[in-house]
Amino acid sequence: MSATLKNLLLFVVAVLALAGGYWAAQSLRPAEKVTTPTYGGGTMIDFTLPDLDGKKHALNEWRGKVIVLNFWATWCPPCREEIPLFISLQKKHPANDLQVIGVAIDTLTAVMVYRQSVRINYPILIGENDAMPLMTQYGNRMGSLPFTVIIDRSGSIAARKLGEFNQTDIESLIDPLLTRQ
Repeated sequence: MSATLKNLLLFVVAVLALAGGYWAAQSLRPAEKVTTPTYGGGTMIDFTLPDLDGKKHALNEWRGKVIVLNFWATWCPPCREEIPLFISLQKKHPANDLQVIGVAIDTLTAVMVYRQSVRINYPILIGENDAMPLMTQYGNRMGSLPFTVIIDRSGSIAARKLGEFNQTDIESLIDPLLTRQ
């Protein structure tokens, strides 16, 4: 057998092994919410993380408001595309009704530079790698970003979304929560 034929055979076996591994991983993974919001299920999981000034905040500080909890990173293009939507939501709704909270899976320095460049008007908590298990607790088993959890005033989870929100979709979810007291 020639060296070229051996190399070709080795290449084909490697591709088949890779494809088989990918197929097995996809087949064994439970169904996951990927792009459309899923509704209900569970209650707010309290946690404490520092803000950009190092002051620790517990999620319970915002209980009684509709909370849009967004996990993101500066290196994530869909996250950066979604942030103007959250800035707009926070401007549109008084802080006593709705609170957007960003949990950055990133370094403090990167977040501070980015926040200033786009003028984020809502609290950013620095989660770095500590936020990954928190995302899993909230239902993001894939560990992908962006990931958003919408929590109603009573602390119940109203919706979760893995992937970028658009304005129509997020407003259709939060508007009914804002009108309920």
